[in-house]
Amino acid sequence: MILLFCTSIYAQLDSTSIITEEVLDNVLIEPDVETDSEELVEILENLLRNPIDINTVNVFDLSKLPNMDQQSAQRIIEHRNKFGYFFSPTELFAIRELDKELIKSILPFIKTSRLKDEIENIETTSTDSKSFFNKSKLNIRSRVSNDLQNRDGFTSGKYQGSKLKSYNRFLYNYDNNYQAGALVEKDPGELSYTDFTSFHLQVKDVGVVKNFIAGDFVLEYGQGLALWSPFGFSKGADAVFPVKKRARYLRPYTSAAEYRYYRGAAAQLSFDDFSLTAFYSNNTFDANIDSITGEITSVGQTGFHRFESELSKKAASKSKVIGGVLDYKFLSGMNLGVIYYNTSFDNKFESSSIYDLSGNNFNYFSAYYEFNFSKINFFGEASFDGKSVASINGIQFSANRELIFTTSVRSYPRNYINLYGFGFSEKSGTINNELGIYSGLKWKIPFGVLNLYYDIYKFPFRTNENSLSSEGNDLLIDFVSMPLPKFEVRLRYKYENKEVTELINLNEEIVRRLKQIARTEFIYNISKYLRLKTRIEYNHFLIKDSGQKENGFLVFQDVRYVPLKNINVYGRIIFFQTDSFNSSVYEYENDLLGVMPNLAMYGKGIRWYLILKYKPIQFLTLSTKYSETYKPDETVLSSSDNEIVGNLDNRFSLQIDLSF
Repeated sequence: MILLFCTSIYAQLDSTSIITEEVLDNVLIEPDVETDSEELVEILENLLRNPIDINTVNVFDLSKLPNMDQQSAQRIIEHRNKFGYFFSPTELFAIRELDKELIKSILPFIKTSRLKDEIENIETTSTDSKSFFNKSKLNIRSRVSNDLQNRDGFTSGKYQGSKLKSYNRFLYNYDNNYQAGALVEKDPGELSYTDFTSFHLQVKDVGVVKNFIAGDFVLEYGQGLALWSPFGFSKGADAVFPVKKRARYLRPYTSAAEYRYYRGAAAQLSFDDFSLTAFYSNNTFDANIDSITGEITSVGQTGFHRFESELSKKAASKSKVIGGVLDYKFLSGMNLGVIYYNTSFDNKFESSSIYDLSGNNFNYFSAYYEFNFSKINFFGEASFDGKSVASINGIQFSANRELIFTTSVRSYPRNYINLYGFGFSEKSGTINNELGIYSGLKWKIPFGVLNLYYDIYKFPFRTNENSLSSEGNDLLIDFVSMPLPKFEVRLRYKYENKEVTELINLNEEIVRRLKQIARTEFIYNISKYLRLKTRIEYNHFLIKDSGQKENGFLVFQDVRYVPLKNINVYGRIIFFQTDSFNSSVYEYENDLLGVMPNLAMYGKGIRWYLILKYKPIQFLTLSTKYSETYKPDETVLSSSDNEIVGNLDNRFSLQIDLSF
């Protein structure tokens, strides 16, 4: 259940930001690291900009919608085949086998526009120029943000560029078949305002060409063991949806993240039930290169190029990727596919006792499957890198519309290395040195929706974090209820029992870390113009072997208000107190469109932000955000080059969105 109430305020409050925040909060558990879910946000925004036509979509593409399971998608397709096209998305409520909350959650992402044109038999009598403009869509986004405090990297003169962070993106779409896009971005401290550039040209549905992209692109197939984008869903409050990946095949790369994307050309050809995707990429990437051996010692992922040592890593090596995917869909809900590609690097990788990654030429072969039998869905993938086989296999069982169960088994060998995959795992997509069994269920009971999962995993060999083999297990219980009209309550409990490396008596030892998180959340839609959200969260952190105990506490109040029909106001105030960084409380924070950072709240302090969105005319949206973190007991914030002298950290951001 992603959205119980978003649809009720869809036309009043800014639906894009509300839906994006609710979806991410539902399918992602805040990771124990600060991140920016830009790529995932972009996926959701693209769905909102380009809703799926339920009169033409197949079961596989329909199942990619947030919260959508295979069986529910199958029921929609079967209803369409039996009774004909849908006149309106709300007709889905007539399908008795579908969960009503599920329908509410997907309404923002679907449409029936093609049918409307067919039924009304609209004759275009406009001139060619008018027809051209009617079919054209242009989106321009420009964003700047600036820290108001000086960090050490700037005061010391180490950073070469200004504090300003800038982002500019252009997207042009014609008739939903042709798209051109370009992006330029600069991080704080970087000298050039075009430090990162990205571009693409896309053609869709022209003859046998299902999809063609020249420029920057990403590939998503199977369960992500061989090919996937840099980001993906992992374990979340929805115990079922994130486990099975929904491949989006070939699509343009529109993120500002500066790693693990392809630059070249790719084409997806469709022949009835078969599709063939061929791709070629020749792209540079950031890397540390040993000055003596010329070998790659590490791959950069931050995208920062602020001073000499970081600039020396920029585009230091090059990778070439060439390969193809053969995909076969048959009957209803059946899918088989094979993947092969070769990747080569200009520099060899330095041999590592941890990763067993060496050489500069690698071949990957993968096979994936999906079988749907009534209420049961089987899925999986096995990938071979020349040395070992990584695999994941799972099953989803829909007992009825009230109960869905899933389980999956993953086996990722120590010496399986893939720089372009993102599989389901404990280590945020890492497909290496992990064994695990995951089980989860979603159960709609009379008073709400219960999500529950249990994941047990083991790292058989040492990792970067642990010098010895380690293991752990996670348990999550999430309950969402609507006890009163327009009033939602969410209760969440997470238990994590994991072996980690800690410094005890000046020696590194593998110890057992117990972490418990309890969250209570209230959402109250007072009216179509006012929405309140309150969260209370408590963390308990325990190292059993040393007796070290820590606690963390957070409470925030979120307000969304529409004083005028073209103005949206969002505000949040956060009070937090933790014993150290170990007991940090993480929270996804609403931001300007296209941004949703996950921030760690630690120490003792207050954080607040205010967002104003103003739409003076139909095609123009102005957005601004001011955020401030205040820690009264501190004299210095952060550390190293990011250090701020004082106890205040604040930032101002401004964004312009143009849509024609």
